[in-house]
Amino acid sequence: MALRVVTMTELRLEVLLEPERTGESVAEVCRRREISRQSYYRFKRRYEAEGAEGLEARSRRPLSSPGQIDARLEVEICRMRKDHQRWGARRIRTELRRAGHDPPAVSTVHQVLRRNHLVADQPRKRPKALKRFEREVPNDLWQIDATRTHLHDGTEAWIVDALDDHARYLLAARACEGPTEEAAWQAFCQATTRHGLPRQLISDNGLCFTGRLHGFEVAFERKVRSLGVALINSRPDHPETLGKLERFHKTLKEWLADEGPAKDLDHLQELLDRFRTHYNEDRPHQGIGDLTPAERYRPGPTSPPTSEDLEEPSIPAERSFGPYGGTEWSPTTAATSAWGSDGPASKCGSSPPESWSTSTTSKNFWSSPKRERGSVPRLAVSRRVLDLAKGASRFALT
Repeated sequence: MALRVVTMTELRLEVLLEPERTGESVAEVCRRREISRQSYYRFKRRYEAEGAEGLEARSRRPLSSPGQIDARLEVEICRMRKDHQRWGARRIRTELRRAGHDPPAVSTVHQVLRRNHLVADQPRKRPKALKRFEREVPNDLWQIDATRTHLHDGTEAWIVDALDDHARYLLAARACEGPTEEAAWQAFCQATTRHGLPRQLISDNGLCFTGRLHGFEVAFERKVRSLGVALINSRPDHPETLGKLERFHKTLKEWLADEGPAKDLDHLQELLDRFRTHYNEDRPHQGIGDLTPAERYRPGPTSPPTSEDLEEPSIPAERSFGPYGGTEWSPTTAATSAWGSDGPASKCGSSPPESWSTSTTSKNFWSSPKRERGSVPRLAVSRRVLDLAKGASRFALT
């Protein structure tokens, strides 16, 4: 016997007429059909008022949707995604806010992208790390590393870059043929010339940065230590220690893929200079509350320094200088011993910038050529003074 297709409207009508046809009560019919009596009487009222049309399925959409986003805003979200294929829901929401809109939640933006078939469903990601570290102020810790890329003809090239741990500010990015000590030192000097010295510098265990795993000390370590900067190295096979810089490399290489590839090293350096401006000043960073690195790295306005802020630290008359002892130095010869006879230019290969002026301003700090073992620097953020408690040379940031 052939099966007959029954529509939902016909089935509901059959249930409504069944008590009259079989003589059963409504309760018995509902129990056998496994429906509620409330549903039976609701459909009966609709049938008596509208006939068979009242038994058809109706939309369950609410009469009003106050939470629905404006159609023009949805069009703008779709336009941003089409113009910038690498932007996700969080980035689009940030750009909408920076453009003066009142953006919806990130999940709502993502629903708009899915509804318009602009994103594909992604597999569930690994849980985010629960243990994180971030320095409280800029220039307290820098991260330095090298990453490999390729030029247009397939030639291998390298990029040595430095990042501020607090602000994610790209301090330097230098194109080179390989990760050598000279390339690492030039990148570090480029960063210090622009932004002064950090308190600490962290790197992996590449030979361009350290030779501690091979039983010797490389020139980069000696030079960094001679400036009074503490060099820290990550644990072997643990790239998570430099996680901020490792994640930064993904962003950098995506940008180079869109803008490149570079024809040669000079072209690569031009691209890196452009990217540095874009990354620091234009691109909001999700890890620092959707601010740009430049907005977080630059200090805000503060009150003029007090007499206590400008007080000179006590400096011993004589003191051995250098990581392994060496020449004795006095306050008048400390800077010469630390930098060389020509000042910072003899170390970094360029003349010292205006930021190394010794004039008194509201941004004074104390920079020690060598800190004694066990001494702890104290950073007073409210005064913007880096007070190295043991013998120090004074400079002022302009």
